[in-house]
Amino acid sequence: MATLLTLVLPDFVVDVERRWEALAPTVPLIVGGPATGPGQVVAACRVARQAGVRPGQSLREAARLAPQARFVPGILDRYAEATSQLDELVRRWCAEVDWVAIDRAVIPASAVRSGSLAAAADAMQRAIRAELGLSSAAGIADTEVAASVAAALVAPSGLLQVLPGYDERFLAPLDLRWLVGLSTAAQDRLIAHDITTIGALAALAPHEAERIIGSGWAPAWRSARAEEPRALASTTLPRSLTRVLPLPAPVGSEDVQLAAEHLADQVSQRLAQIGAFAHAVTVRVMGADQRFRSRGFTLRESTRQRADLAPVARTLAARLWKYGDPPTRVSVVASGLTADGPQLSLFGVPVHDQATSVRRLDGLRTARSFRALAKGSLARRTRAS
Repeated sequence: MATLLTLVLPDFVVDVERRWEALAPTVPLIVGGPATGPGQVVAACRVARQAGVRPGQSLREAARLAPQARFVPGILDRYAEATSQLDELVRRWCAEVDWVAIDRAVIPASAVRSGSLAAAADAMQRAIRAELGLSSAAGIADTEVAASVAAALVAPSGLLQVLPGYDERFLAPLDLRWLVGLSTAAQDRLIAHDITTIGALAALAPHEAERIIGSGWAPAWRSARAEEPRALASTTLPRSLTRVLPLPAPVGSEDVQLAAEHLADQVSQRLAQIGAFAHAVTVRVMGADQRFRSRGFTLRESTRQRADLAPVARTLAARLWKYGDPPTRVSVVASGLTADGPQLSLFGVPVHDQATSVRRLDGLRTARSFRALAKGSLARRTRAS
């Protein structure tokens, strides 16, 4: 079996919000909306959870349990930016990453660029804390299930390595709640049959496990036996590249456009370094109210040339200037990354010029104007007939 590293960010959403809000670690933080709002808790810090706050709970109940907590709505653009930065950071130490979820990655030992998997994990965790302000836990084992459980045991910020060949023995004495993917209902059914540990579940015959757990028994039973349930889906390229630039006040439209161009230049350089091409560009601006506004554009040809990316970024930034307060922060995101560049032209026909994309972007219509245009065209054809 190949040795694996599971990297988990157990408090990802809370850590991202705490960093943005510049809150001390001792301040209880609850994500989901205002304390008096009608919504539910999306995430809660450990201090709030100790007070009884849980995801899915009403915000009003959470406010009753943790009256001193800071309540924030949760902004998806913050998490998207953090995931892009996290992915790029992790790849400094490894050539391939399988992102199982927004806050969980699996990395095989063969993907580590140099040194041991444990040394790489330690370096990643230090960098994630220092550069992104996020806590992370890491587990190393022969199988993904044992590595995931190891990371959960030392959360929020430890590193635990299971000795080679000891995965099943490591899991056996642990409570069922540590088994990833085992539902609460399945746990209750097992406990009703005096099966309280992972080892006891692993010792069941297949037909017994199916009888007690019911549908979906096989993955849980195989995980308890430290059997690999899936093949890794590792990728060699990041999901996206993001570059950010704070803007000193006051700024004008030209300043925002120049900032977007500068960031597009940085993205272009990084794409060249990793041998990748982008198929889409997104520009985000943030106003003084910390509200994000964004616009994206899909290129007709994948590219990494500054001459292609910068005009698109500039045009998108100019359009975003029209909305809300003058921005205090600009970011440029390249996504749809691929190792394949623009297609070669045939028979002397020139390849697509991205400048055409920019001109086409300037002339884009809204969905409403397209519908009006279609109605007018239909009316003209009706009159002509």
